[in-house]
Order: sequence, then C-alpha cells, then structure tokens
Amino acid sequence: MTVRFPPEVFAAPLPQSDPFESEVSPQFSEIREAIDEDDYEQALRLLTEKRVIAVKVKNQFLLQEILAEIKEVNRLKREFSKVREKAETLKTKPGDPEANEKVGLFYCAEKGDWIAGLNMLSKSGDSGLRQAALDDLKQPETPAHRMKLADAWWEQAEKEKDQIRKAFLLRGRYWYLSARPGLTELERFERDKQLEQIVLEADKIVVWNMHGSTLDHGTDECVLTLFLKGKAVWRQKVVVPWKAKAPAGQIVYPPRVRFDQIRVDITKYRGFGGGLGEIEVFDGTINVARNCSAVASSYWRSNRNHHPDLITDGDKSGLTGIWLLNDGQKGWVLVDMKKYLQQP
Repeated sequence: MTVRFPPEVFAAPLPQSDPFESEVSPQFSEIREAIDEDDYEQALRLLTEKRVIAVKVKNQFLLQEILAEIKEVNRLKREFSKVREKAETLKTKPGDPEANEKVGLFYCAEKGDWIAGLNMLSKSGDSGLRQAALDDLKQPETPAHRMKLADAWWEQAEKEKDQIRKAFLLRGRYWYLSARPGLTELERFERDKQLEQIVLEADKIVVWNMHGSTLDHGTDECVLTLFLKGKAVWRQKVVVPWKAKAPAGQIVYPPRVRFDQIRVDITKYRGFGGGLGEIEVFDGTINVARNCSAVASSYWRSNRNHHPDLITDGDKSGLTGIWLLNDGQKGWVLVDMKKYLQQP
C-alpha cells in the first residue's frame, strides 16, 4: 500500500544538481568521447570490445549497461543522420541560425547533451527558443527567475511534438521543481496543473546499494513498484549486488509505463540492516527522480545523514549520502516525482 501526502505538505529545499548532466563511469569514458564527437561507428566498435570482455569475466551488471548503450548508440546514429548536413554546415558557418537550431534540438532532445545543445539554440532564429536557451545558460538562482524559465520551456513545448516536446516539458519541469519551494500558493496553483499533465515514463531504473569497509549494512533483495495516482502499475523483485569497498547496483528495464511515484521495499538485507545509496529512474536520457523528495518507513536513529531524501541527491557512491534503515528492520522508501512529500 502506497502512502500519499496532500499537496500542501511540501518538501524542504534540497541541494540542487542537474539531472540533465549525466555522469560517465571510467569504463565508458572513451565511448562518451566518441559520442561527443558524433563518431557513432567508433563508439559501437568500443562497445563491442567491452561486450566481449564483460561476457568473458561474467560481469552481468556491466553487460546490461553495454547492451543498453549499444541500443542507444544505434538510435543516436539514426537520428544524427537526419541532421548531419546541418552539422557539416556549422563547421564552416558556426553562426548559421537554422543549422544551430536543428543540431541544437538533436543535442538536447535526442542526445541529452544540454550544455552543447543550449549553446547552439542560443543562436537560433526563433526568438522565443533563443531567449529560453540564453536564460537557461545563465542558471537562474531565484525562485521567480526559475519559474519564469520553466514557463518559457513549457511555452516552447507547445510548438513542438514528439521527442522535442517531451524534452522541453521535462526541462521546464526541472526548473519549476527547483523553484516550487520558494513560490506562493497562488504561483503554484496553475503550474501544478501543468506538472500533472507531464507524462513520465520509466525506461530504466538503477538501484545503487550502500557499502562500507567497516559497516555491515546493505540490501540483498528489494521489490520495486511504480505507481500512478496511487495505483500500482508495475512491480518487480530485484536482487541487488553488494561490494565492501565499491559502488554496486542493479539495472532494471521496466516496460515503458506511465508513473508518478516509485517505492522500494527492502525484503532482504545483509548484516545489521538495509539501505540504499541512490535510486535513479530514467525517462529517456533524463533521471526524473533526481532532486525529488522521499519518505520512508524509518531512517536510522532519525539521523539526517541517513534521511530518505539522500537517495535522490545524485550521489551514487554508496559510501556517503545514504538512506539507512534502523538496525534489524525491513522497510520501504517512496519517491514522489512531483516533490510534494516531506519527512522530518
């Protein structure tokens, strides 16, 4: 049974990190460099080599990542072919408005590289799109400016369709959620309706375990459940690997299903109790769980260093910033994608 809290109960502001800025593990750094250069053939060659190694050493977690990355690189290769001519134009005419817009849209909406994409869109011939990109690059800090930027991206989304529309809606969502704790109830009213209309679909979930050389805590098994408006829409049992001195996790690929909350029930734990380092839920290239609030059945001795909000703070190390259950207890943590929940 899920737990929902009324909209008037708001989460306290959290340290913000941009879910559009993806981190790259060392074993994928060369591949990311190839993708950054739009050399998708080289990226596929490198991935094929790593797949052979992953099979040989029987690393199922790495193999899962590689197979998913191969699929994604093939998709990017197909999408890039549609803007390749414009990308070539930028080599000789870096200020060309049409080329900047077309390639910038590919970088933001398809590739998920918003830093490069926004710089291109800031040279677009579309004044509204150009201004939204310029304002985004300034990284506004006040709630009022963040709210204004969210409105700008949502306005641009109304002009688009498919993947570009979704990307702009999610960019607006990010800026609105970061502004929301500092807004008045009146300012939130209409925008909350907009937030409710943004469809979130889970493509990939990554559960990161905690670890430590001295503390014998961690999760061996959990049950993941996605909810939509309080009703379970998908559920799966997951065995989570644990390592004493290194991050470890499990990747799950649910069917592309609409959701607004994710719950993790710790059903088996190691040592003194269960806990998690991070939970990531990806809609395309974007971790829509990042910075969202969470509540849990309990957290260790009500110590803020182990608060459930820490599993969405972007720290996947599993050594710091962990949610930890009380000793000898099973339990659950629930993440709300609209950031309404609060736990003292």
